[in-house]
Amino acid sequence: MHKLSTLAKTLVAFTVGLGVASAMSSAHAISLVPQQEGEVGLTNITCLGGSVTCLDTTSMDYTVTSLAYDFDGLNPQYGLSRLFVDNRNTANDWGFGIKFKTLDAGTNPPLNEYWLRPVAYLADGTPAEGGQLEVGKFLFQFKQAVSEVTLDFLDVEDANFSGILAVNGNPFTQLLSAGPNNGIQSLTLNNVSSFVVQLGKPGPNSKFKKTGDGVNLQVSVPEPASTLGLGALAVAGMFGLRQRKKSVPAA
Repeated sequence: MHKLSTLAKTLVAFTVGLGVASAMSSAHAISLVPQQEGEVGLTNITCLGGSVTCLDTTSMDYTVTSLAYDFDGLNPQYGLSRLFVDNRNTANDWGFGIKFKTLDAGTNPPLNEYWLRPVAYLADGTPAEGGQLEVGKFLFQFKQAVSEVTLDFLDVEDANFSGILAVNGNPFTQLLSAGPNNGIQSLTLNNVSSFVVQLGKPGPNSKFKKTGDGVNLQVSVPEPASTLGLGALAVAGMFGLRQRKKSVPAA
């Protein structure tokens, strides 16, 4: 996997004209999801340890912070979520009350793919639903601004909750509509140094009252050859946003 530092070195500050912009296709993207199962090392939560591999994203020039959320405006029912990398090809019993099956009750990515999988925690410090409530809110911060970031959301079935809440430290809400079971919806942001993403919705407030709406995430950036300099984006003004949808058949 190419490192994000390689991408960052290709950015040209305030010198690139708008005419050089070229579209990025999915075939020319670099995944920022570690291609190994384990727990993503967060800036504010220590990894579980034991048999769980702690994955360091700073080698790819970005960090992730878990953020608090309160779904009903009353006493918080949940603590900070952890974040894992999961490949559905393998079942994992990570210990600490967290078990991932090859066939989940609701959220099933395509086989042979690595996805970021949040794990919601109850206020008492135990993982919700045996670690299978894929709900969380996270701040992604890049060491250096990147021209384009694409987020793929898997299995958004509850409308107007999963999506983007902030970009570059500024409030910016782009929430996704309800899609099909195991479908994928994507958002692309331009000129990004940080973003806040919200994933899933817990049971009591979700259309799925018992299990909630679990959502997984992939994050990617263009290959260095297809990036824009930051100058072109500055001339264009605020970051852009586009959305695409595609369905993935349930396994």
